[in-house]
Amino acid sequence: MKIISTAILLACSHLLVQAQPDTTFYSVVNKTKITGRQKIWQTGNGQYHITFQYNDRGRGDSTETVLTTGANGLIKTFYTTGIDYYKNPYTEQFAVKGDSAAWEINGEKKSVKFNSQFYLYSSGGPAANGLLVKWLAQQGGKKMPVLPDGIFYTGEPVIKNMVLHGKRLTLKLFSLYADPSPTPGYIWMTDDMHFFGAGGSWSFIIKKGFETLVDSLVAMQETAGRPYFSQQLKSNSSPLAGHILFTHANVFQSASATVEKDLTVEVTNGKITAVYPAAKVAAKADTVIDCTGKFLMPGLWDMHCHYEKELGTEYLAGGVTHIRDMGNDKTLLGYKNEIAANNLAGPDITYLCGFIDKEDPFQGPTGTIVASLDEGLKAIEEYHRLGYQAIKLYSAIKPAWVAPMAALAHKLGMRLCGHIPAFMTAEQAIDSGYDEVTHMNFIFLNFLGDTVDTRTGRRFRLVGDNANKLDLQSPAVQSFIALMKNKHIALDPTMTVWQGMFDEFKGDTVNFLKPVTGWMPDAEKAGTVVQTPFGGDENKTSYRASFANMMKMLKLLYDNGILLVAGTDGGAANALHNELYLYNEAGIPAAEVLKIATYNAALDCRLQNTYGQVLPGREADFIIVDGDPTVNISDIRKIRHVIKNNRLYQPKQLLQSQGWKYYY
Repeated sequence: MKIISTAILLACSHLLVQAQPDTTFYSVVNKTKITGRQKIWQTGNGQYHITFQYNDRGRGDSTETVLTTGANGLIKTFYTTGIDYYKNPYTEQFAVKGDSAAWEINGEKKSVKFNSQFYLYSSGGPAANGLLVKWLAQQGGKKMPVLPDGIFYTGEPVIKNMVLHGKRLTLKLFSLYADPSPTPGYIWMTDDMHFFGAGGSWSFIIKKGFETLVDSLVAMQETAGRPYFSQQLKSNSSPLAGHILFTHANVFQSASATVEKDLTVEVTNGKITAVYPAAKVAAKADTVIDCTGKFLMPGLWDMHCHYEKELGTEYLAGGVTHIRDMGNDKTLLGYKNEIAANNLAGPDITYLCGFIDKEDPFQGPTGTIVASLDEGLKAIEEYHRLGYQAIKLYSAIKPAWVAPMAALAHKLGMRLCGHIPAFMTAEQAIDSGYDEVTHMNFIFLNFLGDTVDTRTGRRFRLVGDNANKLDLQSPAVQSFIALMKNKHIALDPTMTVWQGMFDEFKGDTVNFLKPVTGWMPDAEKAGTVVQTPFGGDENKTSYRASFANMMKMLKLLYDNGILLVAGTDGGAANALHNELYLYNEAGIPAAEVLKIATYNAALDCRLQNTYGQVLPGREADFIIVDGDPTVNISDIRKIRHVIKNNRLYQPKQLLQSQGWKYYY
């Protein structure tokens, strides 16, 4: 788990009171565009006022905060009100009274005995983390408990001197850790220990006037983390023996979705050299791994990822050896090369989609932002030059641009996929050259016409309100599915996303984390309970009916031969396992689900002759599972070994390195 997510770093406050002369202003920067602002000031007696708002494609917090600290830097009182990321009402408050600390988030109250802990509140954001780092720095590197859960500490800061506009600037880069995970997060402080900035390549909050430093600060964070991530790979994997036998395995033949029992898979110098019945006498090997009662299958693919290097160990522990990145900063190319060279632990970044959106108040958060069709065409050419295999279009692209952009992509041998642009239907996008539709919601939006503005969260609300009303046997639906089939259109449905929006409400446990809560460190368990849901209780009936109809649509598409690929759009391996479980729940046979997560993925990427099957001549790229996921799809979580890029990974060891337990 990342120690400090961008969401936590950004989720601060917006207070409607008069700012004081000593107010500090901050900008939220995304793709060189300012998408939000924050201001902080003090009014004496350790009282801080914070205002914050930001726009993330029509979403984003807008809250108001007042907090007070004592002489020791600990928070004594705290109050926030406003709206959360999904524009729902949000309130949070905290107070220390005597030897008790009590807090309340959206009406949910908790209290504990107060032992001089820092209150790391969910809506605190940059100011709170700045106060936390300042307090931790005074503790001399000690590991300190915080409320509501967790143990935090910092390392010694790295001092960075730089010059901007002819003026010298001294900053301190602090690594922040949440025990037991050793993965660092980063916060920049001024020389006199005031918050300066934090974030990553997608979004960064920084002191106003210093916005041009963002790229440099992100690059310095990357450099600071490199030794940790390099050592992480070496400590949690080992080179494959030169000649190794995996004996008595039940091998999944992904192209046919069948299982061949009691086979030996022979690997020499990282390549599969033979697959044969285990009864056959094999040559003497350096290592023999007995797979009796176990299931050997190709590594899984996450076909909808926005990769961050912090996710590498979780992906590998979950048996994911390949990802398709659906849009990212170009730092991704560095990660791809480091993983390939075994300098960074993570799945192979096998397929790259160049993300393009139009300059707009609701523009996408990454990739290339263009102002004209001509710029869009040039962006496609640049992505092709860099080795990207596909183009992903986003919601603000003009419908008239799609056909010429698709034509150029196809001319260059690239595929075109993505969101369906606003004021366009999926049918129109397919007719204009789409090869694949991204997200199931756009299938349902297709039947609401081409007058809908889907650049904002409206593309979610409309589906939640209306998907339950769509007759899946109607001529319109049947005609659309026939169009998809005739034009060989694939679908990346990301069902876990819609389960989270339409089937999880306040107080529920996040579905994709339910099966692994017993493995998690205690400090992370609080985050498994939904506090700020997409929908309120008044939406439960319609939203859950809509999600049920989306599941029925998934099965209908499968029954009609539409190529499905399994992607998450967040949540890494745990979300992918849940995605596969949902496909099976929708009625797709478990063996076919495994085919979707392996062979279909390679086929969709036009790499079926290289990846996605366990065959002689291929790279050793497979996983060994306890049980039989073709009988019980949930067995996919019980992975014993991961073989990838001539290295052997033990999922239990990978998870233990992050403070997690495992099933054995």
